[in-house]
Amino acid sequence: MGKRKWFMVMMMVILILTLAVGCGQQEGKETPDEGENDPTNAAYPMTVTDAAGREVTLESRPGRIVSLMPSLTEISFALEAGDRVVGVTTYCDYPAEATTKDQVGDLFNLNTEKILSLEPDLVLVGKSETLQQSLSFLEDAGVAYFVVDPQTLDEIEGSIIQVAEIIDAKEIGESLVASLQVDRAALEAKVAAIPADERANVFVLIDTDALYTVGEGEFVSEMIATAGGNNLAAALGSSYFQVSEEAFFELNPEILINTWPMRDQVLAKDAWKDLAAVKNDKVFDVNGSVVTRPGPRYVQGLEELYRVFTE
Repeated sequence: MGKRKWFMVMMMVILILTLAVGCGQQEGKETPDEGENDPTNAAYPMTVTDAAGREVTLESRPGRIVSLMPSLTEISFALEAGDRVVGVTTYCDYPAEATTKDQVGDLFNLNTEKILSLEPDLVLVGKSETLQQSLSFLEDAGVAYFVVDPQTLDEIEGSIIQVAEIIDAKEIGESLVASLQVDRAALEAKVAAIPADERANVFVLIDTDALYTVGEGEFVSEMIATAGGNNLAAALGSSYFQVSEEAFFELNPEILINTWPMRDQVLAKDAWKDLAAVKNDKVFDVNGSVVTRPGPRYVQGLEELYRVFTE
C-alpha cells in the first residue's frame, strides 16, 4: 500500500469516531448569558480525573466551553449547555445550533489562536495520541481541558454523567441517562427474543480497499451485538485493524455495514459478487453520526442497526 493510501486509511480509522460534516460560524464572542438556566450549585473549585488519568481542577462553573469532538458537542447541547458552547470542530453538525458556533479546526488542524481567542473556561476533548500531543498550548495558557474516552455503552452513559457534573448540569445528565437506559432496555428486550443461531453475521466495513474493520473492545462492536448482530471481526482482533481479502472472503458476512456511504462501491466490485451480503442485497450505508459517535444518540444507532438486522 502506498504511503498516501496508508495515510488516508489511518485518517478514516481515526475519524470514524468523529464522523460528521462541517460546521458554520458564530458571530460575536460575548460570554453566553446564563439567563434562566440556573446552576445546580455544584461545588467549585472541583478536581476530577479524566480518561487520560489527569487531575483537572475547575475553579468555577464553566461559562465558555470549546468542544473538540462531535459526540462531546452533542453531549453539551443535550445537557442544555449549548448557550455556553463557544467553539466546535469542523465535524460538529448536530444539533443544528452547533453549526452556528465558531469553528476551531479539526483533529489534525487545530486553530490554536482561535481557541485561545474564545477565552474558554473548559475544553472537552476525546482521547487521541494525535490530539493530546497538540494540547500543550492549553496547559501553557492555563486553560483546563478534560479528556473523555468511553469504550462501552455503559461508559458512554458514564461520560454523559461525568461531563454533566463538571459543567454543573448533574440533574439534567442523570435524567438524560435514565431515559437512555429505559430505551436501551426496551431494545435489548426485543433482541433477546431473537435466537442466538438466527442472529446475522455482520462485518463493519470502514474502507473498501484496505479492509479496515472494528473488533472487540470498541463500543461499535458492542453496538452490533446489542442490536442483535454477530460481529465477525470480534473474534479476529481488537480495536480497529485490517484484514486480508482472503480472510474477508472466508468470513463471508451475511450483512455488510458501511460506516461511510460505500454501498455503490461495494456492489461495483466484481470480485465481491459472490459474498452472501452482496448476493442477498444486504449491504447497508448506516448513519455514521448515530452508529459511531459515543454520545447521547447512541440508542438511535442501536435502533437503526436492529432494523437492518431484522428486515
